Amino acid sequence: MLGSRIAYTLCMIAATVVAGLLLRRRQTGLFLPPLQRWGIAIGGLIGATFAAKIPFILSVDPDTSLLAAWLSDGKTILWGLTGGYIGVELAKWSLLVKKSTGDTFVVPVAIAIAIGRVGCLLFGCCYGVPTDQSWGIAFVTAPDGGDLLRHPTQIYEIVFHLSFALIAWASINRGSIDPTSTNQGGGQSLTKGNWMPIYLISYAAFRFATEYIRPEIRLAAGLTLYQWSAMVIAAGFSALLVARYRSRHATDYHLGS
Repeated sequence: MLGSRIAYTLCMIAATVVAGLLLRRRQTGLFLPPLQRWGIAIGGLIGATFAAKIPFILSVDPDTSLLAAWLSDGKTILWGLTGGYIGVELAKWSLLVKKSTGDTFVVPVAIAIAIGRVGCLLFGCCYGVPTDQSWGIAFVTAPDGGDLLRHPTQIYEIVFHLSFALIAWASINRGSIDPTSTNQGGGQSLTKGNWMPIYLISYAAFRFATEYIRPEIRLAAGLTLYQWSAMVIAAGFSALLVARYRSRHATDYHLGS
């Protein structure tokens, strides 16, 4: 158990280091002064940290102190991603940053989460429900003590986040080297600058689907807390994308008239 906890901790450290290095490299072209660059990063980190703990603090046992709940291992990526996005936007607003930064965050964040899920797999947390599929894994940390094979939902998440990172990286890089992709009506008109909202919507949809193979408590309408959260998050960021698209379309119309 101690070895798996050490492996989990090392994965979390690796995820943080890799994200920092990738983010620094991808933000080079933004030409932001150190204060703004660090302020944005810190804002995202604080927002993600607080939001990721909220569900666990709200559901804490009355006999458990808030400090103990805060220091526990429990955290949710779904809320953390949303909180991180809000934290970045608040930091940009307070630091008067007008440039779009979301496309520089999406690849580092997705890769970091994938590395973090490797830690979950090694630690034996965040597993799925029992399955008879050949790729199921026996988790000794499960209530059955490893007698049953379970969905390795950590691996499913690793595949999702790495796949999205690859797709976003290819699309963003294509837009940066193809001068026609940013022109009026170009192929990047909707995705350029919007990869973080697209990532959040995609992950919300993925998480909604995979909650059916997670041993989570069912609430209203037979849905889990994270499924309800996923619907709200997906709806909110979909509305944001629509608003941005309309604003961009209106700007292109006025420039072309």
